[in-house]
Amino acid sequence: MLDKYKLIGRSYDFLSKLYSGNAIINCKLSMLNEHTIGRDSKVLFAGAGQGRDVLRAAELGAIVTMVDISPTMMNKFNQLRAAHPENKQLKINTVLGDILKQENFGEYDMVVSNFFLNVFDEDKMNTLLTHLLKLCRQHGHIVIGDFCPPQGGFMKKTVQQVYWYSAATAFFAIAGNAIHTIYDYRKILNSKGLEIKDEMFFPFLGQNFYHSIMAKKI
Repeated sequence: MLDKYKLIGRSYDFLSKLYSGNAIINCKLSMLNEHTIGRDSKVLFAGAGQGRDVLRAAELGAIVTMVDISPTMMNKFNQLRAAHPENKQLKINTVLGDILKQENFGEYDMVVSNFFLNVFDEDKMNTLLTHLLKLCRQHGHIVIGDFCPPQGGFMKKTVQQVYWYSAATAFFAIAGNAIHTIYDYRKILNSKGLEIKDEMFFPFLGQNFYHSIMAKKI
């Protein structure tokens, strides 16, 4: 299995903090709380990386499945989980593999995709999102945390574009990720018939570079 994150995976969280302050981790955790996750809710994380958001959902009482294709990222998550003895009691199933091979359709109350879909070109992103929707139960929720589409006047939009493309170019060089425009997940989710229930924005250097969207499958 090709591990595209072998070089960067061990320092991914550190680099995220360096690049965004606390904005990325706050974005990942924002929709995970006692109001959105009930005890024994089934929650799926796609491409969760080092998985701090996975632990948060499990701490709230969820039955969590984490799927990631990178052995490096999975190893980092296992190390993070093992660092605290109380984490052993959490209900977390880890799957090292391709999310497209998960076919337990309609099983999950919530499907979370934080900073995962932006790895892919538009066609592959749509394929993955459609698959994630199939895994979510009727009236379940999809959560996507990612870069925010450009907002404001010309200068603010330009800064957002430069900020995104600097990250996209770096990950293309290191991991072969696709370079594309910033995806407008609100528009995409609406086009797929989902109802937007909540959206939160996360600033860095005084500008909203990130957002998290929660949508309901109806």
